[in-house]
Amino acid sequence: MKFEGSFDFSKLEKGANQARTKGLIQAGEHIRQVSAELAPKELGSLAGSADVRMTSDGHLTVVFPGPYARYQEFGVFYRHGRFGAPLRHDNGQSFFLTTAMNTEKDRCIDIMADALKEDL
Repeated sequence: MKFEGSFDFSKLEKGANQARTKGLIQAGEHIRQVSAELAPKELGSLAGSADVRMTSDGHLTVVFPGPYARYQEFGVFYRHGRFGAPLRHDNGQSFFLTTAMNTEKDRCIDIMADALKEDL
């Protein structure tokens, strides 16, 4: 005796894709928030300038626009190539985005997992 079944996984695939997008955006917002807290602050315009975007090919980006953000992130490494050191800040730090991406990766995985659990 034999049992054969036909299963339509299109609803599952569609739900997983929607949950992936939702989870990525939530994880990106988390990175944006943490990196904004770490960003150097004088007037607060750098910390407030971050944007979370989905690219047309489905990747997520967290963007702090302009060369000023790059300079604050990488300090004199940015200006002088391999020589130099991070900038000194009274409020905030260099490598604000890099630090957030490294320290928050486990939390981002949890955010993605939660989005999948909620939507599937």
